Amino acid sequence: MRAASDVFDAIAHPVRRRIVQRLGRGPAPVHELVSGFDITQQAVSKHLRVLTDAGVAVWRRRGQENVYRLVPSSLKKVRTWLDSFGHRGAPIVRQRAKGLTYK
Repeated sequence: MRAASDVFDAIAHPVRRRIVQRLGRGPAPVHELVSGFDITQQAVSKHLRVLTDAGVAVWRRRGQENVYRLVPSSLKKVRTWLDSFGHRGAPIVRQRAKGLTYK
């Protein structure tokens, strides 16, 4: 897994998008993030590294664990891009976000 410096690259992977969604609810230690996935802690840590390299998340040492939190301002570039679709693009973006397909 290569490190991503661009927010779009960072959120391109579905696991990383789920991590971002989880961090959107508040900070979380690694063990809590791992429990939400059927992958190893090492794999989650690699995804977290991609997110931190892109500035989407930051971590802080708390006792013996690392606690990650979302950097909401890092997603501004994504928001601006989504807003460029205007009201006509919004339904398509919502369908894609829900995993639906359209014809």
